[in-house]
Amino acid sequence: MSDDDGATRPRLRPSAIGDPGAFAEHVCHRLQREIPAYRGIAASALVPSIADAVDRLISATSADRPLDEQELADFRAYGALRAELGVPLDAMLRGWQIVVGEVIERIGTSEHWATRPGAALMSVLAALLRASDAATVAYSSGHREAEAQITRRLDTRRDDMVRALAEGALPAGELRRRAQYIGLRLDGAYAAFRAITDEPEHTEWELRQRPGFRPPRGVVAILDRDVVGICDPHDDSAPSAGVFLGVGPACPLEGVPRSLRVAGRVAETARLFGRAGRHTLTDLGVLPAVVGDSDVGSALLLRYITPLDDAEAGSILDTVDAYIAAGLNASETGHRLYLHHNTVRYRLSRFEELTGASLKDPHVAQQVWWALRYRELNSGAAES
Repeated sequence: MSDDDGATRPRLRPSAIGDPGAFAEHVCHRLQREIPAYRGIAASALVPSIADAVDRLISATSADRPLDEQELADFRAYGALRAELGVPLDAMLRGWQIVVGEVIERIGTSEHWATRPGAALMSVLAALLRASDAATVAYSSGHREAEAQITRRLDTRRDDMVRALAEGALPAGELRRRAQYIGLRLDGAYAAFRAITDEPEHTEWELRQRPGFRPPRGVVAILDRDVVGICDPHDDSAPSAGVFLGVGPACPLEGVPRSLRVAGRVAETARLFGRAGRHTLTDLGVLPAVVGDSDVGSALLLRYITPLDDAEAGSILDTVDAYIAAGLNASETGHRLYLHHNTVRYRLSRFEELTGASLKDPHVAQQVWWALRYRELNSGAAES
């Protein structure tokens, strides 16, 4: 019996929506008009997949059957294509509502169903919606899988980019091409950074949430268990507690390798001296030099620290350190250490007696400060 006979359950005709190509073009124009995510995509990239998706939907509904494995795979490909085109999942879901709504309107207003009972039409539309629900699950899955693959590809590209910046081995043209691929500004100024942390994955995630650390202003990756990358030089926000963030000088893209070397020195110096937070080379003064020049540190340690007797060295050196920090003001030193000024003066004179050096001499005071920092660096007082 034919589907017009009335003795069988009414079924949808494959031609229910008219010309599939024209229908797909109509739907595509509506998507581009109503959904911003579709506006920058050429119709030629959308129309064929819309036509194929509607054809599979109509075919399953016409045969009153569920979508088969091949059709479900095709719908997964439909979702994957939209992920590749940059259409977010929520925009795709909204787009599919428009597609199905247009199909239902075409069916409901067709002459074929004008003389049939409303219950018959409702039965067909229920079958259509069941097929649409299955399609939604399939294309959503395809979109998520494709999006995950895109993210992995971008992560790999991002990691490769940061590694290339750190090594400084890429020609300028290739460096700019890779930067453009991950969305960085080619004419922007950047500051390289290195963060030393016990939780690199968490720190990487945290920094990526900040606009100044993600494209187009920056990029973040994990390199040798440190969090490394480039950022907006104007972003001076502090990292989480316990993170030693070293920031290099601002520079163009081609100058990042040097900036990153400076950032690494700053981060390592901050770690060694237990100074968590965000630091630049200027913030730390000559501490990076104390770390980097052990010959000078050893010589000054021998000159100003070794002559002190171990029994009294601790109290004398703490007082000398506070005295230098107080601008060579004995009264202020006493306030800071909660000591009587006579005690302060005794300890200072004792230091000068044992070393044969005068702390009033600025050059001597500078050398003593260096020796004290080098002692701190090697005594376990600083974080290591």
